[in-house]
Amino acid sequence: MDESQLSDRQRQVLEAIRRLKQENDMPPTLREIAEAVGLKSVASAKYQIDQLKNMGWLDQIDNVSRGISFSDQGSRHQQEQEAAAESNVHIGKFVRVPLVGRIAAGGPILAEQNIDEWMTLPESLVGKGDIFLLKVKGDSMIDAAICEDDMVAVRIQKTAENGDIVAALLDDSATVKTFKQRDGHTWLLPRNSNYEPILGDEAQIMGKVVAVLRSL
Repeated sequence: MDESQLSDRQRQVLEAIRRLKQENDMPPTLREIAEAVGLKSVASAKYQIDQLKNMGWLDQIDNVSRGISFSDQGSRHQQEQEAAAESNVHIGKFVRVPLVGRIAAGGPILAEQNIDEWMTLPESLVGKGDIFLLKVKGDSMIDAAICEDDMVAVRIQKTAENGDIVAALLDDSATVKTFKQRDGHTWLLPRNSNYEPILGDEAQIMGKVVAVLRSL
């Protein structure tokens, strides 16, 4: 199993074990892992460790405080990550950003079940804050250089200013449009003359588009 198939929490636990082992030159205890990941109890850390053991990522010596270690599979993956890090030059800060699929109205945008995959992007491109990616459907924003199958980086915020390009939720359907308030109403404006403005009084603003990503 590739690490990208693990849950976000499971990846955090593996990263914490790697970091703590490197910092202290010894395997971490369950309590140290819990504190590093922000888990409320040692029992929560043990549950995550047990899951990772069952998946083949970790080994553990029973009744030994610092008995957690990477299995052969986990060690190979760690070596591959270290080799990749050494072979690439990283300049500046990078952030892990989720690509979000279907979103339900009223639900948390970044709920684990909504996330299709994670991507690592430079902070200089997407900026600070809580960022997620959406894949664009249709050509209603083509005059704003946002095309079908582009991915837009969206900074989560509930409000917007006139002229902002936003991601909004209408009837469980995410749309990317230009935000406009006029005469007591909210409008979601396309940037393609073939489409009509959408009355957005009932729309939920999910955030402001801060970057566009496109594969050639």
